[in-house]
Amino acid sequence: MGQSRRRGAAGFTMLEALVAIVVLAFGVLGVANLLIKSFRFAQQSSYDVVAIQLADDMAERLRSNGALTDSGVFDNFDTDSGGPNVSDPGNLYKVACTGSSAACAPVTGNFDLAEWTQRVKSSLPGGRAIICRDAATYSLTTGYAWNCASAGAAGDTPLVVKIGWVSRFTDRQGADIATGTTMTDSQGANGTATPQIVVVVLPGVKN
Repeated sequence: MGQSRRRGAAGFTMLEALVAIVVLAFGVLGVANLLIKSFRFAQQSSYDVVAIQLADDMAERLRSNGALTDSGVFDNFDTDSGGPNVSDPGNLYKVACTGSSAACAPVTGNFDLAEWTQRVKSSLPGGRAIICRDAATYSLTTGYAWNCASAGAAGDTPLVVKIGWVSRFTDRQGADIATGTTMTDSQGANGTATPQIVVVVLPGVKN
């Protein structure tokens, strides 16, 4: 009789231990999931900062090279097509341009595009950037898009810089964003980047 009671008590204690382990495992998994999501948010935030800095940097370069910018040299530039080839004489980190402002403008513009393209590709996962004239940069239903459409004369259409990258978020309704919310996914159906940052270089209004 005594042995039977001891066996029953031992079995019940083992069951309690198993239940405690299962409960603890669920708790650990919950904390691990929270940490993973926290890391993803931190990573996404860092990419946001980098993209804004890259867009602002190119916007300032375009504004400082006003003659070429107004002539449309930088319109419809896409980093996916690759940056311009720059030889040593055109590398401003190695050789300074000593000619006139008009003569140095194309050299500076070529170098800016080449160096900036490399930074976009190396700083953002699947990074892509476009410089274009776009009259309808943002849509309330689809968000940002790579397509650019000018309206009227080229100089009357805003010049913008669009930057996108492949995020670790999928923007699923009910999971990453609220159900019923419409926004552009950070990753296209084929796994390519979609634009997430847009900076207006010139408003497109001539005085």
